[in-house]
Amino acid sequence: MHGKRDRRIGDGYPPGFTSASLKQDICVLLDHIHGFYKAALDRLPMPLLAARLLEAGTCVGFLDPVSNIIANTIAYTHSRPPSPTPLLSRSDEEGTQESSILSKIITDTNDKFVFQVPLSRHKADGMTIARRSLDGLVTFLTSHYRYLAGSEALRYLCLARADLLAAVRLIERDRNKRRNGELAFSVTSLTTKVALECAAVSARHPEPDILVKASLTMASPLIDVSMFLAGHGPLSPATLERLAELLRQGRTSMDLRGKEKNKRKRKRKRSEQTSEAIEEGSKNRLGSQSTFRYTQSLKLLLLGKIHGLYLQALAKLPRDGLRKRHHCSLLKGGYCYGPSDDPVSNIILNAIWYGSRFPTPHEFELQFKVDMICTDMLARIECCSLYGLVAFLRTCLPSLTEHDAVWYLFSSDADVHKAIRKAKKHGHAQEVCQDSYLQNAYRQAAVASWHPDPDALVTFATSSLNMESAELLAILQQGTLTDGEVECISMALPPTKFQKVATSSSWVLSKKQIRCTINFTSFAA
Repeated sequence: MHGKRDRRIGDGYPPGFTSASLKQDICVLLDHIHGFYKAALDRLPMPLLAARLLEAGTCVGFLDPVSNIIANTIAYTHSRPPSPTPLLSRSDEEGTQESSILSKIITDTNDKFVFQVPLSRHKADGMTIARRSLDGLVTFLTSHYRYLAGSEALRYLCLARADLLAAVRLIERDRNKRRNGELAFSVTSLTTKVALECAAVSARHPEPDILVKASLTMASPLIDVSMFLAGHGPLSPATLERLAELLRQGRTSMDLRGKEKNKRKRKRKRSEQTSEAIEEGSKNRLGSQSTFRYTQSLKLLLLGKIHGLYLQALAKLPRDGLRKRHHCSLLKGGYCYGPSDDPVSNIILNAIWYGSRFPTPHEFELQFKVDMICTDMLARIECCSLYGLVAFLRTCLPSLTEHDAVWYLFSSDADVHKAIRKAKKHGHAQEVCQDSYLQNAYRQAAVASWHPDPDALVTFATSSLNMESAELLAILQQGTLTDGEVECISMALPPTKFQKVATSSSWVLSKKQIRCTINFTSFAA
């Protein structure tokens, strides 16, 4: 690989995910979180806001962790009657008071229940605000991202030093989730709001809606957070009052321009500005580049993309033909690798070829049209395709690990040829002999995919089609195919073994007929 290697999950940790590594991750994260609370205590008036902080001052949110603690503490109104004393400066005995409050925040790691992820419902209420905050951070990530395991979320948070947005940026980069080169994560999305609500409930916030409202308000680009939280010194009473008023109003009241015709435009612009601010802020807080690649969740994400390819292929096949015969050949041999550069086209070509190469015996043919395809059967062929794609890629590029192969396929939308090009750009060497390596790659893919006749698949995948590439591409790239177009594609496919025998017999017969004709003509003369 070129340049300095990125720091990866597992550096400095026991290999894999074990109970020991899980405990180590939690201890490291709690150390970071305890530091955030110590910094927040230095800025907030204590003991005036101590009860609020211990109940609702989680570090969940879209600012830096210390600012999240401050905002969540101020936003929450304590259930007991408010003190008549206004927000004043600190007392002379503040240091002692802060130490007492901090002792209620520091988590006792001798408690075995601290290392449960997520926390047990019966034990969570008795945990410190620091440990409940960690549960909220993990819950946000696992709720927002599909197939993200709790142990995986902990590792991302370790690399991000318990900074939620930095962890989001790492996940977005590893999962290749970007729009126009920018971070795809949006604070204003419904998914983000739901994940925030889940995080607030998991962190045992007394009023989850308040945390959600405060997080979205402070993340709004219409608010200059630096006006309130700049610096590291104690916050003045006036600043605390203004911040409390802002959090009570919420972000919707901050937009005073109020022209309905520009509402959608402003909303779109706000979303773009928020994404840019998050990207820049997380870059600054993250420091050195880090990466995490967890093979199991990556395989599930790749399967999701492969599933989308099969849905496209099903939509392209003619309805009646699919219900009568094509569904069977697609479920048995419709892999998304083959002679075409397009995965969807490969599924269609493989399904049509498999149907002609391995026709269903007459006695087993269905006498009716199917109304549905079993999802388990579809999942099976999708998994077989995944195994075949990984085997193909690793045969072409022997230096790739299984995880690297899955990642390149995922980032290339399950297009194995695109994955090869991308891996070669990153310095992975390809097999030297072009012809033999392709045949071997297809053979390994066929074996990994449990194909009934790997040699036949190799012959089909490496042979040229009996049709101009542009013409075939034009047929495959259009909408739903007709029965005539499927027949046209079938005629363009390489002949099966039985067709070859028939063709060979016809050619021999023709030669004999010609010879007999010549002899007869000579005799007559």
